[in-house]
Amino acid sequence: MSRIRRLDPAVADQIAAGEVVERPASAVKELTENAIDAGAHAIRVLVPAPDRRHLIVEDDGVGMDRDDVLLSVERHATSKLARLADLDQLGTLGFRGEALAAIGSVSRLAVSSRPPSADTGYQVVVDHGLRVSAGPVARQPGTRVECRDLFRDVPARLKALPAAPAEWMAIWQVVAGQAAAHPQIGWTLAEEAGGAPAFATRPGSTLADVLLAWLGPDAAAQLIPVERTALAGDVSVSGFILPPDLARGNRRQQVLAINGRVVRNFSLRAAVEQGYGSLLPERRYPGCWLQISIPAPQVDPNAHPAKAEVRLERERAVAGVVHQAVQDALRRQHAFPLQAASADGAVESASPLRAAEQAAWDWPSAASGASPAPLHREIADLVPLSQWQARYLLCQGAAGLYLIDQHAAHERVYYDRFKQSAAQAVPVQPLLVPLVLNLSRTEAQLLATHGEVLAASGFELEPLGGSSAALRAVPAPLMDVADVSLVQTLFDSLLAGGAYGEHPVSWALDHQLATAACKAAVKANRPMTRPEMERLLADMAESPSPRSCPHGRPTLLVLSLEEVDRRFGRR
Repeated sequence: MSRIRRLDPAVADQIAAGEVVERPASAVKELTENAIDAGAHAIRVLVPAPDRRHLIVEDDGVGMDRDDVLLSVERHATSKLARLADLDQLGTLGFRGEALAAIGSVSRLAVSSRPPSADTGYQVVVDHGLRVSAGPVARQPGTRVECRDLFRDVPARLKALPAAPAEWMAIWQVVAGQAAAHPQIGWTLAEEAGGAPAFATRPGSTLADVLLAWLGPDAAAQLIPVERTALAGDVSVSGFILPPDLARGNRRQQVLAINGRVVRNFSLRAAVEQGYGSLLPERRYPGCWLQISIPAPQVDPNAHPAKAEVRLERERAVAGVVHQAVQDALRRQHAFPLQAASADGAVESASPLRAAEQAAWDWPSAASGASPAPLHREIADLVPLSQWQARYLLCQGAAGLYLIDQHAAHERVYYDRFKQSAAQAVPVQPLLVPLVLNLSRTEAQLLATHGEVLAASGFELEPLGGSSAALRAVPAPLMDVADVSLVQTLFDSLLAGGAYGEHPVSWALDHQLATAACKAAVKANRPMTRPEMERLLADMAESPSPRSCPHGRPTLLVLSLEEVDRRFGRR
């Protein structure tokens, strides 16, 4: 007797449903995507049950006639493609024809719809995979989908559902994310009909309007616009990001939409976060709402059962565009400005202690010539008072008493100089003893193919035959941390795919530059002279981001006079 047998259709449908409908929030995602594809101008989502297993999604889209309503609840029935070749030119969000059938196999599903040309609508009811009724119904043009008792007959899935508050937050995240990807549609999320909406936007809104409803006026006022087009116009990035000081401990304020589809993509998410670089502390994540446009043939949305993840033909190249777009936006906004110099560049120092004598040890110095006006006059005008516990500088300034972490501040100075050196002509430092590298066959081929790229980056590698090579020189700023892992990082970047120029080299070097800066910077418990303090303050004033070290830790704290007076009982 054969041990292999065909599954019962009901069992097969519930297994397939588990791939598409993981939780109530994923059902909301599928239903709202269908509403978007239907050309809706307004979409309303109601979640009336306390356990979040009763869902209603209603739209004013093109609607369906009787035959389409009956077909819509069958598996693999769709209006969005007819041939295999159509997958290469998808312009819709849903295309497999699985959403309604999958939801209907694990809930009691009622689908009612009416096209504008019809006098009446039509409704079909499916109870956990079985059609129980179908017939005409009076309703407005558009479509209404209601599911009850989700996962009633799937106890394993029911037990694994998150708590109701967590599920409500997940549903809120889905609706708000779809609104950010399709701001022209009016969105409403509420717990009951006629009740106050938890999230609402009007038809014809912009992304800025959606984010005002999402964030509130205070945070929305700090949004930084992002706009970039690259790769011969094939890729464009637009949207908004939040400044680093509004970063959060989770990624709930991140929406990445590719051609209108909200997706999860590790490379693109990393591109955004790496774009902030050292402005973010560890385990803090920036807010971003980015819409990425890519030619449809270069996107494969069929890589995930729930269509949450996509594959891109030139993923590293697209990630590079996103990375640069975020960096450009932050640079335009001068993230973490304290007090910029005047427009004419004239900056008068308020410190009577500025001295011409040199520092007592070798600080990184700017190029010879006239010193540029400091970017941050507030720091340039600080008066060093003393050093506390051989690790903090106490300074007097316009806002009060400044405490500066000498190691973190000096680390930032070195990091900025290293980054500047990496962006310009790279000075090469020969190694006293060459490092011998044992390369894989692929890495040896990369060395032969891209050796000139590595040389332009300041790395002198000489093939020794077979799979060995000698590292004879490195970029001078990285001399303190020159080891095999540094070159391995570059090889990993090359192995990631595509031409080397498609991937920003800063990704490969940022961590190493931060490590080099940490090793080179003055350490805690190191006494400093007054000229050294002044030199450090002057260098900080020239840094684009003086408030954080390369690892995201703060470099300074400010204690205002008002705060001191209050603590002493004067106010």
